[in-house]
Amino acid sequence: MAIVLIRFNGGDVPIVTGAIPPDKDTPISSPTPTGFETNKAFMVDDGEHCFGLDTSIAYTPLWQVVQAVDGVPAEISFRRKK
Repeated sequence: MAIVLIRFNGGDVPIVTGAIPPDKDTPISSPTPTGFETNKAFMVDDGEHCFGLDTSIAYTPLWQVVQAVDGVPAEISFRRKK
């Protein structure tokens, strides 16, 4: 198990996961809710995870991948678009 923290400067919003899209300009198709929110650490199984946000607030990038390694905290960030 690994600890992940996803930061978002637009507040606390739900996090979704899904298959890695073919390019950085394509959002996650058929995203699955994780039950977690941004700005709060949560635990995931080891491995590669693709995360996005479930919010109407425009943000960048559209998704990010984190490599979760047992016992190693991982942190990724999304930014509110201006």
